[in-house]
Amino acid sequence: MAPDRGGEYARVPRDAQNFSPAILELDAAMRSGRLRHDGNPVLEWCVGNVVGKPDRRGNLYPTKQRPEQKIDAAVALMMAIGRAMAADDGQADLMEFLRNPVFG
Repeated sequence: MAPDRGGEYARVPRDAQNFSPAILELDAAMRSGRLRHDGNPVLEWCVGNVVGKPDRRGNLYPTKQRPEQKIDAAVALMMAIGRAMAADDGQADLMEFLRNPVFG
């Protein structure tokens, strides 16, 4: 939510260094079954279109193979996971954050 509408927001840099930990966590959570969704076809389609492109340091950045593919919902999920990881105080887990989003 924009500050002029009474809310708070966090700026999330869109670079490989910031995306890489979230991409790795999302992948691990999906593979282990820790992260599930309601079957939303748009999210499923976007996640299926994501390719992790490594930079020269080995950090991953979300990209797509073809211009017509969309990854917006997957990128939003990665940004939310990244924010959850940055705000982790050891008290709550990722699923708790996703179940109880904070809106200003």
